[in-house]
Amino acid sequence: MLKSDNLAVRLGKMIAGFIVVAVLVMLWPTIVFSFPTMKDKPNATADVKSCEDTGPVTRRGFGHNWNCVATIRDDETGQTWTTSIDMNFFTPDEIGEPQRLTWGYGGGRGNINTDKRTYTQAEGFSSGTVTMISIVAAGVLGIPALWMFSKSVVWSFSQAEQRKFWEKIHGSPEERAAKKKKDQEFWDQMRRNREQRKQARQQRKG
Repeated sequence: MLKSDNLAVRLGKMIAGFIVVAVLVMLWPTIVFSFPTMKDKPNATADVKSCEDTGPVTRRGFGHNWNCVATIRDDETGQTWTTSIDMNFFTPDEIGEPQRLTWGYGGGRGNINTDKRTYTQAEGFSSGTVTMISIVAAGVLGIPALWMFSKSVVWSFSQAEQRKFWEKIHGSPEERAAKKKKDQEFWDQMRRNREQRKQARQQRKG
């Protein structure tokens, strides 16, 4: 059944493979956004008013994604404004509790408001640590995602087309058998050479 040439079966396998790829891809932001970047010097205090869960699947991956409304008060000027911040910057547990943060102007991954202000949590991880986690997660998840993507595309081919495709990549059964035999002969020769060197050393010592 799984090797059927039926178009519905082939497309079903391809779609199932793409779903696995999508899950692997979405695991990357799930991991990365679990490690917020922090700033050394908070310059404002937030009063969280309300929070809405926009999960379980969002642009930050799987799980809760709290989008919270908060009133921000700048330490230096005393200016206040109310804004909405998502990406789990705040949680419902912080409603009514003063929260320290750093704000500035410019783009940022945690900013969905229209006034171009960006916000960084007072507690979290250094930018270097977050960058390293991002790179490692991309490597760990990217390789199987690419492999599954290629497999999914090939699964949409007919059985004959699949055989031709994999023979172009890995060679025909005859070519693989010849390569295996050649490799075996190479390692057999290596073992013989080691034995000859060992015997030669023993003869010199004797």
